[in-house]
Order: sequence, then structure tokens, then C-alpha cells
Amino acid sequence: MSNISSDLKISASILAADFKNLKNHIHEAEIFGCDEFHFDVMDGKFVPEISMGPIILKSLKNLINLPLEIHLMVDDPLDQVDSFIDIGVDIITFHIEACNNPSELIEKIKSKDIKVGIAKNPNTSMDKIEEFIEEVDRVLIMCVEPGFSGQKFNEKVVDSISELDNLLLRKGMRRSVDISVDGGINSSTIKICKEAGAQIFVSGSSIFWEGEVRSNIMLLKNSLRDKS
Repeated sequence: MSNISSDLKISASILAADFKNLKNHIHEAEIFGCDEFHFDVMDGKFVPEISMGPIILKSLKNLINLPLEIHLMVDDPLDQVDSFIDIGVDIITFHIEACNNPSELIEKIKSKDIKVGIAKNPNTSMDKIEEFIEEVDRVLIMCVEPGFSGQKFNEKVVDSISELDNLLLRKGMRRSVDISVDGGINSSTIKICKEAGAQIFVSGSSIFWEGEVRSNIMLLKNSLRDKS
């Protein structure tokens, strides 16, 4: 069976892992084929829930050998980004809806040789992020309302993925900016998102919640290989 394209990556959402078995879950995700880890940060303001912060990340960092994305679902991310920069991560993604000065935040992150992602919620217009496309390395399209694991995939976002893909093609940036999707990603929706133009697929519950991590990751990878 051939491997999936190197442009297509599965990102394991640590928030969905079993924290009683976190070390093993991280290790299994690495050895069974995930390409990166996704670390959700929620402040109880931008989204209702509160999740992990820099103190927890610092304790986990030595367990992680894959690239690590920080997903800031927080108000005023410019005020909170320093602690994650200091830990040393690969990419920091912030929400356009929560940032008053995106260019300032992008410049700050990039000055530390860290990649930048910009995220948008399902109902946020692509116009809100278009002016920053040329400044970032990744666009994260939320396929559910942010803040809760296990939500059902919003099929309306498929049009947003296609719209972004076409926008990047028109700008000649399709190879320099990745399209990532997060929320409700499973063996069915991952294929829909790939066909619309996505390259990076954040999955938590479909990897960690039921069954074995190995078989769950293989199921996702098989869906990415499927050309039917």
C-alpha cells in the first residue's frame, strides 16, 4: 500500500488524549504515523471552556518529538504569546476574531523563528483573513465552533476550504501556505476536506477516544489514500 502524499499531515490533538495515559498516547501517536501535535489553549473568555496552558506544556514538551502547533483560542493573544514562545514550539496559531492587531502579533512570532497560523471560525468571512494571507504559514479553518471536543462536522465549511484553496492559487501561494482543518475530523470528513484542498487534518476524538490509537490513525491514513 502506497504512502499518502508528504503534503498531507495528520495532527493529533492532545486535548482529546486520556490524561491518565498521556505519555503512552503521545508515544503511540508518534510511532503509528501522526505528523505533528496540536495543543489547544482556551481561556474561558474567547471560548467557554478552560484548557491547558504553558505550565502543562512545559511539563509535556520533553515527551514530544514531532512538530508542535499551539492553537490559541484566547482573547488578546498578543498578551499571552510570550510564554509559549519561550517554551519553544514550531507554530503558533491565533484566531482572527480575537486579535486587534494581527500584523503586530504575526511579526512578533516570526521574529522568534516560529511559524504563524491564523484561524477562523465557521461563520467568519474569508475577507477577515485575506489581507494577512501573505504574512502567515498556515490558515486553520474551524469545522466546528471552537471550544469543545467531539462536535459534529459542519459541512458548510467545505465551501470555505475550497474558497481558500482558490484564493491561494490566484495569489500563487498554494505551496507556501498550508490549509489546516480542525473539528469533527474522522475517516469520512477527512476525505471531504482533502478533496476541497486541505492538507493538515487535526483530529482528537477520532484518534484517542475509542479503540486503539494505532488502528484509528491507520483508518485516517487509509481515507487519505483513497482516491475513489
